Amino acid sequence: MAVNSSDLPDIPAQIPTEEHESINSEKYLIFSILNKLYSFPSRIIGEIALFDAVYPLPLMPSYVLGVVNRYSIPYALFDIGLLFYNTPSPQKKVLIVKDEIDRIAFLIDDVTGIADLQQENLINIERNAESNDLAEAIYASFNWNDNDVFVLDIHKIIERVTGELG
Repeated sequence: MAVNSSDLPDIPAQIPTEEHESINSEKYLIFSILNKLYSFPSRIIGEIALFDAVYPLPLMPSYVLGVVNRYSIPYALFDIGLLFYNTPSPQKKVLIVKDEIDRIAFLIDDVTGIADLQQENLINIERNAESNDLAEAIYASFNWNDNDVFVLDIHKIIERVTGELG
């Protein structure tokens, strides 16, 4: 039986696949702290939880609020508001980082959204010798819904805390 090409449906020459479209893209979880927008790559986020009991730790800087218990695993809870602005964050939600990074969590106001970004849409932030602690912890930014969102460098935050505790 012969098939006439006019009987076949129109098929684009190249069908974009999800893998092809996401080669240079990454998802970023956007959250607010003291009415400013920040983000982490979603690959490092373990979970978001409602603020619950915090068990204080002695001899810690003020921005280390203590330990939160998630499924019988302790996570050190940092208040980024205190860490960078000397202003306590409202105790609403906790962002838990995946265990592969470290057992830490951050106090956040709320989750604002998720952005799927091409890497070329990230604006890398250059640091100079006079940069402050916050500038050290931000490695990039992007525009999302007409707002600037800062991408935090979790390793720089851990490095700062380790340096202060060490």
